[in-house]
Amino acid sequence: MTSVVIACSIYLVREGVKTILGNNESFSLIGEIINKAEFRTKLKSLKPGILVVYNDSKDFIDTDELSELNKLSAGTKILVISDFLKKENVQKLLNGGVLGYLTKECGKNEILTTLESIVRGEKFICNKILDVILEKKHDEISIENDLTDREIEVIKLIAERYSNQEIAEKLFISIHTVYTHRKNIMKKLKLKSPVELILYAIDKSLILPYQN
Repeated sequence: MTSVVIACSIYLVREGVKTILGNNESFSLIGEIINKAEFRTKLKSLKPGILVVYNDSKDFIDTDELSELNKLSAGTKILVISDFLKKENVQKLLNGGVLGYLTKECGKNEILTTLESIVRGEKFICNKILDVILEKKHDEISIENDLTDREIEVIKLIAERYSNQEIAEKLFISIHTVYTHRKNIMKKLKLKSPVELILYAIDKSLILPYQN
């Protein structure tokens, strides 16, 4: 059973999440964080398996604090539920280790599916968040035409969570060649992180959404 802490300043939202978790034997609610003042102290003492953050206000828990969560509670995985969809903040959180990102429009089943994915260490984001991240001008993504067939193969395997060693073995190439391909791919696509590469692969239908 995975321990969960809810961080949210709205009582009704906390009760709703508690109801969803209460009927599921895979998760155990061990605490609530209702304001920014108690965020650090409670997180350090409770050290949950998953932190569910309903970020209803820019002043509740900011992006920098969530990005530095491992310093407060090593091993805690994060699910953010928020309608603050500024692209830069979403990307910063996902690049900083947040595994789940949903909006308040998401229902019970999607929340539970996300939590189950997070337990397995898999990233899960809803379609609305995906649209925010992949919002690019056509000329910014047309560079994909410069990719070689081998680079596309490597992109698919990276997005499917294969390690560099596994990619080398599957493609019968050296691990050094895999590193070279990765470097060239990131440069050609103007991407900055593995998260962006996975999202690119989803956008181009190289893998199915949420397969990662």
